[in-house]
Amino acid sequence: MSAKDLIGIGIGPFNLSLAAMAKDTGKLDAAFFDANPEFSWHPGMLLPTATMQTYVLQDLVTTVAPRSEFSFINYLVEQKKIYRFLATEQLIISRDEFSDYLRWACDRIPDLHFSEPVKRIDFDDKRQEFIVQSEKGEHRARNICLGTGHAPWIPKPARSALGDNCFHAAEIELREPDFTGKRVAIIGGGQSGADIILNALSGHWGEFAELSWISRRPNFQPLDESIFTNEYFTPEYVNYFYTLPEDVRGQEIETQKLPSDGISYHTLEDIYKQLYHRFDVLHQPRNVRLLPHRALDHIVRNAGGDFSLQAKHGLEKCEEHFNADIVILATGYRPGLPDYLGPLLNRIPYDREQHLPLQPNFNLRWDGPEQNRIYAVNAGIHSHGSAEGQLTLTAWRSAKILNHLLGDAHYDLRPVPSLVQWWSDDVSKK
Repeated sequence: MSAKDLIGIGIGPFNLSLAAMAKDTGKLDAAFFDANPEFSWHPGMLLPTATMQTYVLQDLVTTVAPRSEFSFINYLVEQKKIYRFLATEQLIISRDEFSDYLRWACDRIPDLHFSEPVKRIDFDDKRQEFIVQSEKGEHRARNICLGTGHAPWIPKPARSALGDNCFHAAEIELREPDFTGKRVAIIGGGQSGADIILNALSGHWGEFAELSWISRRPNFQPLDESIFTNEYFTPEYVNYFYTLPEDVRGQEIETQKLPSDGISYHTLEDIYKQLYHRFDVLHQPRNVRLLPHRALDHIVRNAGGDFSLQAKHGLEKCEEHFNADIVILATGYRPGLPDYLGPLLNRIPYDREQHLPLQPNFNLRWDGPEQNRIYAVNAGIHSHGSAEGQLTLTAWRSAKILNHLLGDAHYDLRPVPSLVQWWSDDVSKK
């Protein structure tokens, strides 16, 4: 069995972009493996009102390879809906449509293997090949790309309460909860929490008795999409960010929370309008509470099956107590080292935070032959900045990886002058 040029583990949007653009090069023998039975992109959060936070042209390929067959525009044409789409004048599409576009792309890419979870990856030093052991057999590759994504994060105060009526937001559409007549608490003030609140207000899971939105953030804050803020999500800024000292990068990431993790303005506006209509127009009982500046201390499942929640008020420094029948944890996702990487971990100098040591081309430093690369996608916020976890630069990152892998500039990534001068002009420092 001959070794593949590249094997990717995980088939989400990032590795799917890599697979599409690898196919477009016509120069690589690549295969990708995923544990799911079919393509699935956050199925538990495909809510009726959920929209993307990126523009329609920020798809798998367009910003680097607009003539690719895998562009969103080509999807619209092949689906015979281009004119109706244009009539809607959409710049931002629904998560449902983006998910459908990704499935459409999957159908056109060879060697995507679903229902085949990867169990372990090792390296054969003699043959200089990675050994990828899946549930169905052994595969070999000269290079690999890690793309299994981040796992839902459960805060420690909630872990003992997990169960039928206390779960992560990533599961909500899969569980199909019934909110009818229930006291519901949503924990988390980001986009996922806002999407759940908006759909709850629309009666998607039945009419609740009480709805509480608890967040440690100082307010329900919008995504910062202002024109110069978007310069954070350009190749020029990412390339510069990588050159900064580690402590400076950490400070910058902290200041960029709203550009990368705020709530879409139209979602906030829809929530506000719904609340206004309920309480100021229809004069319904005020059974919705918006509770910012509350840090969750613990959740306890009571003998009767409901929950007692305790939070600390960030301004008044006091404890507050709440009760709920259903608790949804919209607490985001966190990176971690996948189990299948175990045999290689002693050859990879990851840090205390389990950050992978990414180099500029998204390949890891590791104790192995230089020509055998371990690439990783969505694993480098600490090294490449806030854009790394977003879909904005998906095609650019795939092109960086493929150019590096091929050893030539198959994709034109020559830098252009940035509108913002991030770097110092002081020649004495250079």
